[in-house]
Formats: sequence, C-alpha cells, structure tokens
Amino acid sequence: MNIGYKIYLRYLRFRIYKIKTIQDIIKITQNIGFFIRPATSDTISAVFIDCFNRYPLTEIEIQKLSLFQQHYDLGLGIENYASFLIWISCIQTIIESEELLRLC
Repeated sequence: MNIGYKIYLRYLRFRIYKIKTIQDIIKITQNIGFFIRPATSDTISAVFIDCFNRYPLTEIEIQKLSLFQQHYDLGLGIENYASFLIWISCIQTIIESEELLRLC
C-alpha cells in the first residue's frame, strides 16, 4: 500500500464515522468511484474492506450500517445499492477477521 492510499483510507474511515443519513453513504460510494478507477462494485467493496481491516468499525457503527441496510433493503435505487455495498463489505471484514483469529 502506498502512502496516498493509506491517507485516503484514513479519510474514508473518518467519513464513515460521520455517517448520519443514506445520502452520506451514497456520497462516500461516489467518492470512492471518483478516486479509484475502474469503479466497479468489486473495487468499491475492496476499498471498504481495506478500510475496515485497517480501521475496524465499532459495534455502534456496525449497528447503524445494519439499520440502513434493513431500511433500504427492498428498494431498487442507489440507496439500496450503496447501503448493500457498505454492509456486505462490513460482513466480509468480520468473516475475514474471525478466520484470522481462528488460525492463530
């Protein structure tokens, strides 16, 4: 990881910490798409996973993301996409960290 990417992950983590509405999640997802090319779901989720591995979420933040996902789960718009993408990245990070703990 280069230093610019590490700084970007720290900035991203700060923005995730400040999430209050679904619009905040959409803006974060769009921001990743602006800086990381190509902006596919895979690359965006990989950035989220890198961020969560480096700067883990608190339980309160995980609960907040879960509530957003539950609220926008049945929608077909950008709200559903953004909330699903950050939520599935959160879940993947939890799975990976549990596997690492089990191996140690």
